[in-house]
Amino acid sequence: MTPPNPLSTESPHLDRVPASEIQDRITRFQQWLGDKLLDGAFLLQNVDCYYFSATLQRGVLFIPAQGVPLFMVGKSVDRARQESPLNQILPLPRHDDMVAYLTDYGHRTRLRRIGLELDVLPAARYIWFREKFPDAEFVDVSPGIRKLRMVKSDYEVRQLRRSAAVMDKGYAEIRSLLREGMTELAVDAILAGIARQEGHMGLVRMRGWNQEMPTTHVLVGPDSAVISCCETPVCGPGPSPAMPQGAGFSRIVKNQPIYIDFGVAVNGYHGDQTRVLVMGKLDPVLERAHDCALSILQHLEAVMRPGMACSEIFHAAQTISAKHGLADHFMGHGEGQMHFLGHGIGLEIDELPVMAPRFTAPIQEGMVFALEPKFTFPGLGTVGIEDDYRVTATGVERLTLTEQNVLEIWPISKNC
Repeated sequence: MTPPNPLSTESPHLDRVPASEIQDRITRFQQWLGDKLLDGAFLLQNVDCYYFSATLQRGVLFIPAQGVPLFMVGKSVDRARQESPLNQILPLPRHDDMVAYLTDYGHRTRLRRIGLELDVLPAARYIWFREKFPDAEFVDVSPGIRKLRMVKSDYEVRQLRRSAAVMDKGYAEIRSLLREGMTELAVDAILAGIARQEGHMGLVRMRGWNQEMPTTHVLVGPDSAVISCCETPVCGPGPSPAMPQGAGFSRIVKNQPIYIDFGVAVNGYHGDQTRVLVMGKLDPVLERAHDCALSILQHLEAVMRPGMACSEIFHAAQTISAKHGLADHFMGHGEGQMHFLGHGIGLEIDELPVMAPRFTAPIQEGMVFALEPKFTFPGLGTVGIEDDYRVTATGVERLTLTEQNVLEIWPISKNC
């Protein structure tokens, strides 16, 4: 019996990765493997496998330095074959069957230097590879993969634009739905519903070890100044110690900042945007800081060009914040102050490049990243802006669509 096609009724948001795109990614990675004198690489992390295969079905993707990749799939082989343009997709009922496949396809005896994703690979899997290939040298290929993924194709930018459109819709609709007395969690739920109806996949993917993030941070007033574990300048208390970040049970009140950091992923690709809303008027200290955040983005939009160092972008923002007397509040405060201004976005929300003092690599045409100048004041809250940018041949293009000012909402009625 022919298995049902899970995508026979296709989503209006589905935009399959073209076979030519997958082949180009594999070719570039094989060139990198050859430059590093590697014989091949085993990829197990789901997003890396998706990037090179166009399917997230569970398996091990072997990419030789030369030749045709083998995608050995535990579950589901049928769906992987429907979704991926790769030619060699094989069932993998037992992990040990991998060695037999490598022998059958002529790879086993050639593997002397082998690539693994050592930044994310579980130790048990690493030990398994060491036992099966005792004479091989293992090399971390994660830096090479992350650098390849750093520059986005036209196909990828198209997906990122879709996420930007969903975020803009979310901000537009939530402005008419906010009521005094609503909890942060209630606002979070409304935004999640808007995004899901537009094709958001329902989670935010991160590569960082033990890093988790809700789709949305909705934080009212002083909540946005609460420091927690996530490697971001703004965390919030969260609903409990088991999820110590993001929206909690605080309620919207007049004249306090409503900080919304909205993450959306359509067809796998993430958008990341922050806006501050207020029911009434912001405290003058917060207004001045928000004006500074806007001036930082406007300055960077004007000066960023291919070849500019990521560290230089960070230092430019830091200098502007210091000139405004806001250095102690820039990108967090106290032990929560972070030394970065932005990060790459794509299939994960914490991709390269990083706009940080020690990341000196230049920005390149095709990179896409979020810039997020923010200022935190204990007892008052956080203000700032986050927008997504694509690097062009002559500068940058802002992909996010929402106006960059504080979004004012006037009280209508209390809804407890």
